[in-house]
Amino acid sequence: MEKIVSITNNKVVTNTQVIAKHFGRSHDELIHSLRYLMRDCGAAFSEENFLEQECGYSLRITYAGFLVISGLFLGARNARIKIRFIDAFAQAQKKIDDCGLDVPQAMPGELLFMRPEWVKTVHYENMKL
Repeated sequence: MEKIVSITNNKVVTNTQVIAKHFGRSHDELIHSLRYLMRDCGAAFSEENFLEQECGYSLRITYAGFLVISGLFLGARNARIKIRFIDAFAQAQKKIDDCGLDVPQAMPGELLFMRPEWVKTVHYENMKL
């Protein structure tokens, strides 16, 4: 089964190409509609939930963003697809919650600064006793 969501920077996201494919829409039409939705949602919501990708052509979409976009797709068939996406978002979020993936990343020097008592441990490890 194709992976329809992924975890990026501790956020569960999908992208506009995946959404267009699964809902049987043209990616260009989806992007065009999404640009209007983004204006209606406001800058703060759009910046948080519709994330530009490096290529600049497709967008990464958070769960909240997907809920807004999914309003474009009506009908029983589309309802089943929406549920599949919602379930995938929930499963990926559960992985983040269960694994504690939201632990901030730090460089070793930063860890020593945050916990001075660790300096002793590092000192002894470097001595190779």
